[in-house]
Amino acid sequence: MTVSSPPTAPPTQRTFFGLPRTMYPVAGFAAFDALAFYGMQTILVYYVYFAVSEGGLALSTDVAIAIVSTYSAATFLATIFMGWLADNVLGAGRGLRWGAVLALAGYLVLAAVPGEVGLATGLIAIAFGAASMWVSEGAVLGGTLNAHESKRESGFTVYYLGSAGGALVGITLTGVLQSEVGFRLGFLASAVAILIGLLVYLPFRRSTEATAPVVHGHGVKGWALAWPILAVALGVAAIIGTVAAGSNPSTIVGLGALVLAAAMFVKLFTRRDLDREHKRRVLHYLPFFGATAVFAMLYQQLYTTVAIHSEASTDRVVFGVELPPSTVLGIAPLCTIIVAPILATLWGALGDRQPSLAVKFAVAFGGCAIAMGWLAAASGTGELTPIIVLVVIVFVFGASDVVVSPSGLSLASAVAPAGFETRMLSLHYLGAAIGIAAAGVAGEGFSPGENETAYFAAFAVVGAVVAVAMIFVRFAFGKRLIATDGTNDGVEVL
Repeated sequence: MTVSSPPTAPPTQRTFFGLPRTMYPVAGFAAFDALAFYGMQTILVYYVYFAVSEGGLALSTDVAIAIVSTYSAATFLATIFMGWLADNVLGAGRGLRWGAVLALAGYLVLAAVPGEVGLATGLIAIAFGAASMWVSEGAVLGGTLNAHESKRESGFTVYYLGSAGGALVGITLTGVLQSEVGFRLGFLASAVAILIGLLVYLPFRRSTEATAPVVHGHGVKGWALAWPILAVALGVAAIIGTVAAGSNPSTIVGLGALVLAAAMFVKLFTRRDLDREHKRRVLHYLPFFGATAVFAMLYQQLYTTVAIHSEASTDRVVFGVELPPSTVLGIAPLCTIIVAPILATLWGALGDRQPSLAVKFAVAFGGCAIAMGWLAAASGTGELTPIIVLVVIVFVFGASDVVVSPSGLSLASAVAPAGFETRMLSLHYLGAAIGIAAAGVAGEGFSPGENETAYFAAFAVVGAVVAVAMIFVRFAFGKRLIATDGTNDGVEVL
């Protein structure tokens, strides 16, 4: 079997602020990628349910929640196929570049082709393009950090900081463009962003991709390549058919993601060429995989129910000016920009003395529980929610995301057996797909202005339960996940 594996990292690499310089082009590209992706996603829910006279498709809010959640979950689900394709056919470097081209085409279709046909075609292209970029970015970045293992989490945090900066600009820019001009220009801005990012990245690609996972031998061809492509095509057709039949496509995506995740874990645990240590690492990763899924379900509320609450039930007037409803969502990446450098510096300075991942996750979920509880209370007053309430709540979610997402990516990269680098990152994103799909299913029970208090309170309880569960995880397993050299040195996660 042909698998990919990273070339041996150079013994010495030039660094910048203690991190290899070759990682920064990836972080820079991720900024433009996030600008395009989150900028478009922020206005997508409004595009689906706004009236035709306002440039929208005039569908119901529950359909809008289902479509946005299905698209987001399907993007994460597609990382499984795109990760496999990068491992066996493209290599991580080409996966990043070709994914950008595919996403660019999707944004252009979304901007140029009106109606539901343009929506479906554009979102499918963006989903596969973004999935390819995400897994490839993680693999390329991981390769640049192979010679700097103790700085791995700091490196992924900086990478996430680049994404947050792009997301902030994208959310703000597309929100203003949509409000002042229309949805088409907002979607076009995403296309321009991804094109600029690709043009900026290309001059540095050779040095940056020198340590990226590559495909050895001749790769996968023939029926071995055709069958996965056919399976993906059938999956896309099933989702489209579910939408046409008037059912919630999030259910299909969620079940598919759950089955794939189970199959991948079973395959890892039953492989004879993996020793007990590698399997133990994967076993200890399982609770964090589940927590990633739940966090994705909570965080997806920002782009669906919280976004709708912002538009319909929030007082957005500040100094006499009514802000676009998507403006408040920009607080999350702004929080990342503020908090991420602090945490990256702190984790790097503390090294092995930093809090364990289980403790970090517990604090993050506790914060989310409190935030959702406050939103539940505010929405039950019978008056418009003050915008400051949403600002604080979204800020808390942004801070939690800084803790959960980079740590989850770093952990998936660290536990990956040789030849499974991009697929372990795909597994991380698969957990997110399960959670986002669950948010789409739960969204069927959301009625703006009617049951918001009970809806948000239920998610507050979920966050609290996971926070407590992560404390139990801290004491259920051993202290170290990875022993790199037969000593006690390694990655402390519990």
